[in-house]
Amino acid sequence: MMLELHNVTIGQQIRSLSMALSDGQLVNITGQKGSGKTTLLRALLGFIPVDSGHISIDGELLTPLSAPYFRRQMAYVPQNLSLPEGFHGVSTDYVQLLRKAVDSGKMLLIVDEPLKELGEEDQRTVDCMLMEAVRRGAMVVTVNSRFTQNQVSL
Repeated sequence: MMLELHNVTIGQQIRSLSMALSDGQLVNITGQKGSGKTTLLRALLGFIPVDSGHISIDGELLTPLSAPYFRRQMAYVPQNLSLPEGFHGVSTDYVQLLRKAVDSGKMLLIVDEPLKELGEEDQRTVDCMLMEAVRRGAMVVTVNSRFTQNQVSL
């Protein structure tokens, strides 16, 4: 599988971003608060359109019509999962959500940073799970301040 961004522009935050990611690779999105990290992840999921440029997966364009198909091949861990009042039975724990994403066997993991800072042990667990997914051959796009390799700065 191959994920490519070619000259992607989204609003004022992301300008002419290009990158490519293939199986077994991790890319870490970095930047100041408000720089567009979560916006980029939402665009990769097809939740928001790009203003210019394009995103493709295995050479096929990610569009509003194709996004639902591609999302079936992805696992997403949001910054924060909030459930409607009275809704029970789904964990909102970040580490548990990441474990489900890694265990899903999906070939593209999109992992945002948690809203609340994790403790040292939980952060090490998160790091190990992300690297486990990479070893299994998944592509991982993450926002994680602890990874210093393969950074894309916004």
